[in-house]
Amino acid sequence: MAQAQENEDAAEDELHVSEAPMVRSVGVAIPFSPGFEINLDAVWWQTPRAEGLGRLADRWGMTENALLELNPELSEGERVDRGRRVLVYRYTPGTVSRSVGAPNYGRIENSAPFPQGEGWVLRSFRPRSYATRQTVETLAQALTQWHERYPDANPVKLGEFSKRGGGRVRPHKSHRTGRDVDLGYVMRDPDDGHRFVAVTDDNLDAEATWGLVQRLLASGAVESIFIADSVQEQLVPLAAETMDEAQRRATFSVLEPDARAKKKTTLKAVRGHDDHMHVRFQCTEADVNCKAAKRKKRRRRKRRRRRSRGRARR
Repeated sequence: MAQAQENEDAAEDELHVSEAPMVRSVGVAIPFSPGFEINLDAVWWQTPRAEGLGRLADRWGMTENALLELNPELSEGERVDRGRRVLVYRYTPGTVSRSVGAPNYGRIENSAPFPQGEGWVLRSFRPRSYATRQTVETLAQALTQWHERYPDANPVKLGEFSKRGGGRVRPHKSHRTGRDVDLGYVMRDPDDGHRFVAVTDDNLDAEATWGLVQRLLASGAVESIFIADSVQEQLVPLAAETMDEAQRRATFSVLEPDARAKKKTTLKAVRGHDDHMHVRFQCTEADVNCKAAKRKKRRRRKRRRRRSRGRARR
């Protein structure tokens, strides 16, 4: 995972269903399929096991006091039964959820936790399952629409998002501003493990995976998706059914022989992503100083100059 994040930096140097045509995020209107709305007024998570409230708060990246404030029926130190629904987030009208700064140097203000749903699986350890409301709404909607189209496909495993307040998420260098999300590929065989599974020609459900990528792209909110060459190669034939050659070349880096052209594609082949895709969402009008990942080339050059000067003095 750490290597994957280093390569990414190098490459850039209760779910609620109701009737409504769209849902509005802070600063941005997101068109959705008629009849579905992601409700982020309140988010509930089910406890994965019976444990004390303090331990549960740690598991979910919250304080015990924060859980008590949201769930006054609970008491300090109480042991919470497995499968109990616990309120982990309630929207405060007027607050602005936004990404601040670059994905590898920024933070989040007023983040939201990702909801549970039928088409995806959250890890039981969730201190890094937070993002901007825009990211949560867009991704949840894409996954909901994808699950409607592929109801028999195995659920998508969700990995790292960001911490509640953003900032450094070791060993990642990005995932700091609520715009980065790790998603497992859709596999042919069910897998109850929490780890991502490396893709082969035999275990990838290429059709369902491409359907997921299509829904993400159709949102119009994706900046880049990091996907390994080997996975892209399985998706290209499916893309040819709906995309012309120019569209495919603008989408898949594996189709571009030129290094500069590869950087402009939406799907970028980055080592370390043969078991999951990394989705980076675009900046929105609500975000502050939102920008691409900062490069560190200048710092490296300065270090080299200092080293060379030191050697010269010797």
